[in-house]
Amino acid sequence: MAPSTDWDEIKRLAADFQKAQLSSTAQRLSERNCVEIVTKLIELKLIDVIFTTDGKEYLTSQQLTKEIKDELYVHGGRINTVDLAKELSVDLNQINASVADIVRGKEVQLVSGYLIANYYLEKIAREINEKLQLQGQISVGELTLQYDLPAELLQHNVLEKYLGKIIIGKQDSSEPRTFYTEEYITRTKAKIRGALMGLLKPTPVTVIINHCNLADRLFMSLFDQLNAPGVLTGRQAGALYVPSCYTKSQNDWVVSFYKQNNYLEYDALSRLGISDPKGYVRRIFPNEDIKFLSTCAIGSQIMEQLETALEECVISKSYLDVVSLLPSVLSSTDIENVLDSLLKNNSKSTTLFDNTVFSNNYIESLKQSCMSITQKKAEEAVKSGKYQQFYLEKQLSKSADHSQGQVDQKAERREERRRKAASGKGGGGTQGRETKTKAVKKHQRSSKQAANDSDSDDASNVTKKSQTTLEIITVDDVEDIIKETLENEGLDDLITQIAEYLQGSLNQTALSIAKETADKLLQDANQSRKQTHSSSQDKINILVNDIKLYEKGLKFFPPDQQTQFIKYLLKTLGGDILAEFCKYAANQCNLSVQVDDLSVEQRNKILKDLSDEYKKPLAALNATLSEQNVELFYQAVDVCLSECGMILKKVDKKKDKILIQNHREKLIAELENCDDPALSLHMAVLAIFTIVTQNMLHASGRQVPAIMAYLKAHVKEDHFEQLQQCQELVTKYLTAPEEEKADFEDKLKELLPALKSTVQEIKKQK
Repeated sequence: MAPSTDWDEIKRLAADFQKAQLSSTAQRLSERNCVEIVTKLIELKLIDVIFTTDGKEYLTSQQLTKEIKDELYVHGGRINTVDLAKELSVDLNQINASVADIVRGKEVQLVSGYLIANYYLEKIAREINEKLQLQGQISVGELTLQYDLPAELLQHNVLEKYLGKIIIGKQDSSEPRTFYTEEYITRTKAKIRGALMGLLKPTPVTVIINHCNLADRLFMSLFDQLNAPGVLTGRQAGALYVPSCYTKSQNDWVVSFYKQNNYLEYDALSRLGISDPKGYVRRIFPNEDIKFLSTCAIGSQIMEQLETALEECVISKSYLDVVSLLPSVLSSTDIENVLDSLLKNNSKSTTLFDNTVFSNNYIESLKQSCMSITQKKAEEAVKSGKYQQFYLEKQLSKSADHSQGQVDQKAERREERRRKAASGKGGGGTQGRETKTKAVKKHQRSSKQAANDSDSDDASNVTKKSQTTLEIITVDDVEDIIKETLENEGLDDLITQIAEYLQGSLNQTALSIAKETADKLLQDANQSRKQTHSSSQDKINILVNDIKLYEKGLKFFPPDQQTQFIKYLLKTLGGDILAEFCKYAANQCNLSVQVDDLSVEQRNKILKDLSDEYKKPLAALNATLSEQNVELFYQAVDVCLSECGMILKKVDKKKDKILIQNHREKLIAELENCDDPALSLHMAVLAIFTIVTQNMLHASGRQVPAIMAYLKAHVKEDHFEQLQQCQELVTKYLTAPEEEKADFEDKLKELLPALKSTVQEIKKQK
């Protein structure tokens, strides 16, 4: 059956059904039957109807759609699908199916379970416009909360769609979800401009925004349009607005301060609100020659002033307190940087002490004032031996292992010297003396000191001391000299620093002076030693030769009398030889000898202080003086000569005769000038013995009787009687009491001319 036929049939059935319902009860269908019939028809798909939830009514789809639209209109264009299902008593699924058909018409849309008609959106657009005109500003977020609609729907389907039509306003370009009216923008600009005009100092942007109750983005977008009398330090949070009046006063203050003081302190600029002081100074003074330091920037005028003052300091040979010419705000580091730059070209003519620049001429004048004490201290160091000791320890520290070799070399050289001395005695002449050299003697002294130092338990301390510099002049010495000068200049706090600076060069000068002095002393000592060696050798040769000549003279006496003559000879002339050896050895060992004629006690003291090299042979020689044995004495003398590097020269017999003759003439000359009776008799007897025997005789006054006994047989009787008479008077004179001596003295004085004449007569007779 065709659809139209079916529908017609349904209409007829409905009419019959209605007719039956209106007929009498016997012909009417029960409600249950009606339900069953409809259900059957639905199963047979002969009809398409929708049950209501209460089961009492049936709706067609068209009717449901119509009722949904009616409900939507009744609710103002917006209704929830759940509410529709309740209002129409239709299952929600049927509602959703019908809603889907309605939405396809684009007049209605389903948003978050709500059916929203376009006329509803137009209505809220009018409401939004009214609110916008009232508030001047509106945001999508605010509307979302108000209308409980998605932000995208409100923005795109309402605000943007009706903007300029229903909604009179302007969308924020930086924030699309915000809309303003032109009046609001104008009012906000005026508010911002007024706030900015009232500011006199840098103010955080957040303070301005909070005060004006604005959004950050709106303020930033409008600020560029305001042509505000100031600038922003940035566009981020924490930015500042700096008014032009503040910037101008700031610049004026900086320029004025710089012109007056020629420096700018970074802290002061920071307190003015300048975040980058160095960059700011460069911008403000692009053409200025400014030196940037750690705490401030200084201009060229200060540097020029310092350079001028420094030049005057150098020319006037004085000093310059740099701190007094620099700003007080400079740190010590800044002052050092300025001084480094200032002294870069003047380092050779100036010296710096604690921010005070001294010309080198001024320092040199202070140094010169210390030269006298430097000279004095250096000489004292040499005189006391302090410098020599330091020099020796320094040498020892460099060659500690070499000291033992030096000791061995000393023994070898000593043997070599002995051999050469011995060969010289056998006929080497003056060449024998030349085997003793300065180097050998100096070496002996050094070796001795090295040996003593090597025996010390504190050798490490010696090495340590030798590695340091000898301090001849101290800082205190320098301070004492320069103190008054610096105090008068008000430089009390620099006394120690300058003294320490000068002490180094002065001490070096003192060391140089000490070295020159020590070298000169050593040179003089070496020269003196050479002279002493030659002089001592000559004296000893003369004394030994004299002893030999006197020894020949005493041979004329009996052997029992010779012993006394030998004893006296060794005691006197032998002692003189020992004294010469002692003086020479003391000189070699740096022992001081104050007198030329040494007593027995002085000789013994020197012997104790000598080194073993000299002590042993000289002690042996000293022992022979009491032995009364001339041969032992000669042997001991040979050993001493060898140790001292001396030789005994050959005897020239022709010269011996001359010596004897000179000795005789000397005795006679002394006799002529002598007024002492006892001494005159003594010299007269010795002179007559020399005339008679042609030999020299060395005897004491006690031995005069023995000599006269010998002369009795060799002179005339009257001459002997005269001698004997004089001897008797001398004996009585010497033994007489004091009150009787005058008589004997007068008698002797009467005999003296006759005694002297007797000697002359005997001389003429021979």
